[in-house]
Amino acid sequence: MLVAYRAFSDVAGKGAFFLVTVLAARLLSEQGFGIFSLGTTLGWMAAVVADFGIALHVAREVARRKDQARNILGFWLRVRLATSAAMLVAAAIGLAQTGSVETGTALWLFVLVYVVSGLIEFLYYFYRGLSRSDLESTMTLWHRFGMLVLAAAALAWVPDVTTLALGMLIPGVVALAISLRLAFVLSREARTSGDLPAQSFLTDVMPIGVGIVLSALYFRIDVFLIEMWKGIEAVAAYNAVFRLVEALRLFPAAVLAVMLPALCRASNMKPLSMVALAVTGFAVAVSAVLWVLAGRIVPLVYGQSYAGAAPAFRILLLSFPLMSLNYALTQQLVAWNGQRAYALIAGAALVFNVALNAKLIPAMSIDGAAWSTLLTEALLTIGCIAGLRRAAGRAAGEPLQVTSVTVTS
Repeated sequence: MLVAYRAFSDVAGKGAFFLVTVLAARLLSEQGFGIFSLGTTLGWMAAVVADFGIALHVAREVARRKDQARNILGFWLRVRLATSAAMLVAAAIGLAQTGSVETGTALWLFVLVYVVSGLIEFLYYFYRGLSRSDLESTMTLWHRFGMLVLAAAALAWVPDVTTLALGMLIPGVVALAISLRLAFVLSREARTSGDLPAQSFLTDVMPIGVGIVLSALYFRIDVFLIEMWKGIEAVAAYNAVFRLVEALRLFPAAVLAVMLPALCRASNMKPLSMVALAVTGFAVAVSAVLWVLAGRIVPLVYGQSYAGAAPAFRILLLSFPLMSLNYALTQQLVAWNGQRAYALIAGAALVFNVALNAKLIPAMSIDGAAWSTLLTEALLTIGCIAGLRRAAGRAAGEPLQVTSVTVTS
């Protein structure tokens, strides 16, 4: 039931954001939608850097040490607030160099939207560690539907990208305040025994943070490369079809959100095998159906002007089963303290992806970016399987050590 509720809330929540994307594509100019695409991508990356693996670390530690939930939350929440403030300042300084006050302001507001959402996500991971994904699901529904209503109202009032960003920001601020209240209530209910153990940023948290940041870069850096080599209109087309594939990841994300505590406590591959089979089988079935219908789906959703992006959509659909499988593999790798291997694999994937994009985007435009995504996911699968074989031996041969609370993501 928790998986079903999480899946429903993710489908509804991500569906709400997807509708915002569709409305933006239809009501904004291509230039405006291109700024929206760059802003949401930049904001997502800023949120990932601000988190730097902390959320996943908190979920893992709380799942193993519920008696320390209150101390863990208090310590890492202060860290997350500091990193979020630092990212906002860095974004303001960087965007001030764009030359256009209007564009820079819009982009910074999208960064703020995603930084706020990143703080909410941090609290969601705390809920997951306590096996309270039901709270995450409920908050997701309220947050995302509030965002849909205000974003639609903003676009109807003034079809402007800055107004849209403000409409997306207000529900996030409200959701953050409510989520903080819930988290502190839950932490008071948890029994606390002793002081928080010494923190170990370098060995536990930093490798996870590096891995997640590198993963975020290889996953979405193609948007910036497309803009550099093919222009803002190509960014709009690629982002439109990529959002369709991203929406399909709702079921894998829901399953992993509920199963994360079990993966953290697992001593063998059985839980991972069950999860991987479910999410990959789902992805294969959905991709096969949508691949056939791609030529109709893209113009139906975004309008006829985006019909030329259908081939890129088909290529991205081929990568969706690997994305789903890799979601499970990377979660298990980190759950078994394989964060260093994860960082190395993500770094190799980033180098591989940029090298491929440098060859394929100038020659094939957005189709080249889609092929790069597919081949990079294949490389990631191979690396994760190799890393898990070593981590599985450690998990089966000795108990997991939880003598320190560290920052991981």
